[in-house]
Amino acid sequence: MRRRIAALAVTVATADAMLLGTASTASATGPGFYLRSHHAGLAECQAVGNAGADNALWSRVFICNPFAGKPGVYELWVRY
Repeated sequence: MRRRIAALAVTVATADAMLLGTASTASATGPGFYLRSHHAGLAECQAVGNAGADNALWSRVFICNPFAGKPGVYELWVRY
């Protein structure tokens, strides 16, 4: 039982780390995410995402996805 709980905790921690600003490059964002803005690079997108989360404009969960229309452009998807 303890091993199952430990394995579950590791899985949840890993999933949280992926969502808390490490900017997953998933092709789909899923329900509850809203397109906030477009940025010239991944670092800029992550910086804006972290700044909004730090100022409580949106939650700590955000995703920077590559924009399919233009190479080098990233979309910031946030959860409110």
